[in-house]
Amino acid sequence: NFKRRHKFIKKYLNDVENILEFGCSSGFMLFPFQKLGKDCYGIEPSGLFNEFVNSKGIKVFSSLEECKKNIKIKFDLIIHFFVFEHVSNPIKFLKSQIDLLNKGGTIFFEVPNSNDPLYSIYDILEFERFYWSKAHPWYFNEDSLKYILEKLNVDYKIIREQRYDLSNHMFWAKEGKPGGTGKFTEFFGKKMEREYKKNLVESGYCDTLFVEIKK
Repeated sequence: NFKRRHKFIKKYLNDVENILEFGCSSGFMLFPFQKLGKDCYGIEPSGLFNEFVNSKGIKVFSSLEECKKNIKIKFDLIIHFFVFEHVSNPIKFLKSQIDLLNKGGTIFFEVPNSNDPLYSIYDILEFERFYWSKAHPWYFNEDSLKYILEKLNVDYKIIREQRYDLSNHMFWAKEGKPGGTGKFTEFFGKKMEREYKKNLVESGYCDTLFVEIKK
């Protein structure tokens, strides 16, 4: 996941001194940035990994309120991955992050796309039962993200991404369960796998969306 996301994030890093991640989990996204000399902070409400991440020199807070109480800085880059769909008030959530940004700073986040082809094209019942979760108050596609972002009066960009390959989709169709990434690549060929992902991204029926917000 770091490698996949890094190819989109790396363009920001030259001008970044500090980074804040919402939902930092075990810190796996922040550790490589820390090695680059960036000043990294995290917010992790679960508390599960906080002691571990703190022990590695990255200050982690249990909430935004705790973060704002303990540090009085603003950030060049704020990131979160598969967090936005868990938030009850997405507009308020993004406004609170914009307030924490330095001028010229960036928010970069990732959400699952409800136009996922396994649901929107192939209509695989087992995937539908797997996909929808009570833990997600919201599901987003490009239109619903634009609706929210337009209310914030910010410059933004939505970037399409396809995480899972043709092998994974064939496995869902055949077995009705997750798995199978790379399973049939030796038969399809790597070129076909790449073209399949590329075509899904171009069509908009991809499984993931990134959002860039500039202040």
